Amino acid sequence: MQRKKVMVFCDYYLPGFKSGGGMWTVVNLVERFSDRYDFYVVTRNHDGKSDTRPYENVVSGEWNSVGSAKVFYIDSSMLNMRKFAALVDEVAPDAVFLNSVFSTPSITFLRARKSGAISNVPVIVSPCGELAAAALKLKAAKKKLFLTYAKVIGLYRDVIWRASFDADANEIRNAIGNDIEILCAPDLPPRSILPDFDISEKPSKQSGSVRFVFVSRVVRKKNLHYFLERLADFDEGDITLDVVGPVEDAEYWKQCLSAAEKFPKNIRLNNVGAVSYQETLEYMKASHFFALPTLNENFGYVFIEAMASGCGLLISDRTAWGDVDKQRAGWSLPLERPELWTQTIRRCIDMDNEEFVRMSTAARDLADTWLSDPASEDATARLLERAINH
Repeated sequence: MQRKKVMVFCDYYLPGFKSGGGMWTVVNLVERFSDRYDFYVVTRNHDGKSDTRPYENVVSGEWNSVGSAKVFYIDSSMLNMRKFAALVDEVAPDAVFLNSVFSTPSITFLRARKSGAISNVPVIVSPCGELAAAALKLKAAKKKLFLTYAKVIGLYRDVIWRASFDADANEIRNAIGNDIEILCAPDLPPRSILPDFDISEKPSKQSGSVRFVFVSRVVRKKNLHYFLERLADFDEGDITLDVVGPVEDAEYWKQCLSAAEKFPKNIRLNNVGAVSYQETLEYMKASHFFALPTLNENFGYVFIEAMASGCGLLISDRTAWGDVDKQRAGWSLPLERPELWTQTIRRCIDMDNEEFVRMSTAARDLADTWLSDPASEDATARLLERAINH
């Protein structure tokens, strides 16, 4: 029996590592389901917004074998409806997966579909948190105009929406309307993260000394500046913060550096920049706590990576990880209460090794629970089957 084909249109894919969690949604989808489906990925030929140099080890404009997928890397000249229609005609997919609402590849595909250049293949749209209320406030006018245009012309007519959880589904309905089909399928984690990790690999935690790590793209949404402002209040203790990730918003980074200039001498800020996935995990392993006061996050693979690396979480309450307090794996705090952040940072500084080992162990245990839970894979299987039989 011939295997079904799933075609994916996304901004970025392997061998990239600078574009954030959205890419890993597709990577993990392919990893988990390549034994059941053939995957064809159409993506840009460079790594994220901060690096527009073409990849050196792939061929643009041709199908490349990358892991378990066939990947077609496009340059800007190929980012058009005619090319996308030709690729769809060549592959003849049984379903299409769009990993964004606002990305140019997604919009280009949907416009080609709307024009009739692409046949009515079943389509899954995965917003990855883009339609959350907090996310829509960023570049609000532009997004509102586009969504109005999309509704008027029926750009999303007869697609299946993928939500990560119930609250995500509600936000999709609020943005798109109630007369849509939504299936919940939690984000797929990788099969394993640091499978041989042991808590003994973590640095000893001495009271009065702490190492934080921030891993994310440096953009306003990730809210690094907020954390820097909180740190500046501490003129005692040995405090280190590693910032790992590409600078995508240069103006915002300048604001962050201005905040860091107010640091007393006991605080060190290390701007690591963008590094590979494995190097990122090493920075996490070398840290006590992972800090991310994000304005909004859908699933956030980086949280599970941090916990798998034995980091306690210090994060905003605008994520899907609000139960870390209950699990004693960290703190989920409201951004409207900066004094709570200050108090918690103080607790991180003062924590001794015995208490830290308990939190680090709880974080790793929570990550292991997520990685071994079959619910995400089962829900995604139902989503793909629904689309293919649409």
